[in-house]
Amino acid sequence: MKAIGICIPTIEGGVIVHQEIGREAARRGIAYPQIVTHTPLSEDLMKALNSDDQQALGTVVADSINRTAKAGAEFGIISANTPHVAFDLIAAQANIPVLSILDVSAGHCEKNGYKSVGILGTSWTVNRRLYDAPLQSRGIAAVYLSEADQKIVMNAIVKELVNGIFLETTTNELLRIAKDLATRCDAIILGCTELPLVLHEENCGIKVVDTTRLLAHAALDYATKD
Repeated sequence: MKAIGICIPTIEGGVIVHQEIGREAARRGIAYPQIVTHTPLSEDLMKALNSDDQQALGTVVADSINRTAKAGAEFGIISANTPHVAFDLIAAQANIPVLSILDVSAGHCEKNGYKSVGILGTSWTVNRRLYDAPLQSRGIAAVYLSEADQKIVMNAIVKELVNGIFLETTTNELLRIAKDLATRCDAIILGCTELPLVLHEENCGIKVVDTTRLLAHAALDYATKD
């Protein structure tokens, strides 16, 4: 079984991914693999993102992946959607293979026959249209929020969710946005690994693509395949 390296840009989402690998292994009746984690400095990530410096972002995340490799990881994952802005640069600099949360999630959408999916995520993820290419290559349309609603989602993520703050008023706003988006698509991609902390199929009333847990399952698949 291959050892997994997890670059954890934000703790809240990273904890779900790490935990879900173990829980999914238990569901499958197998032992969970070795897992090595590393969290880059948030100030380095934010500086690169705010200045739109993809090269710097790629270097920071690839360094994190390579630190897990030095500790024994045989492949890596990034427990966040936003850093995939620089995924090609990350993969090129990483010393081990790196799985893409974008491809994993788009593959899930294709498998389930979705023709259109709404995208919830940070403004970096949305404005860069990170999901457009992997979805379009599978014949799936991406549906986006209004500028005003996107601002609400962004503020909820960066000011509250990544910091472990869960306010009822904010959750209600996110639910309003998700339910409105649900009227225009077959499913919603929770394109931020913290969103599953407050949104799920039961309260959204539509199929959701939990990128956080799908990445964990894909990592376990890769770790256990020959």
